[in-house]
Amino acid sequence: MRTEFVKLNTEKCKACWKCIEVCAKNVIGRINFPWHKHAKINNPENCSGCLKCLKICEFSAYELIPKTK
Repeated sequence: MRTEFVKLNTEKCKACWKCIEVCAKNVIGRINFPWHKHAKINNPENCSGCLKCLKICEFSAYELIPKTK
């Protein structure tokens, strides 16, 4: 799952939901089944590249996508 700016590794996500709380653009959602929980990218087109999700994630589930020329 990715936007133009960040990539989400759902295997590293621990479902703390902090990234959802800091995302003002409603880019990130959740999978919240009792047996399967992680963040997901819902609206990648809304991502402005603020990187708040990357900065707040304690589990390194988000990775910066390098800009190409």
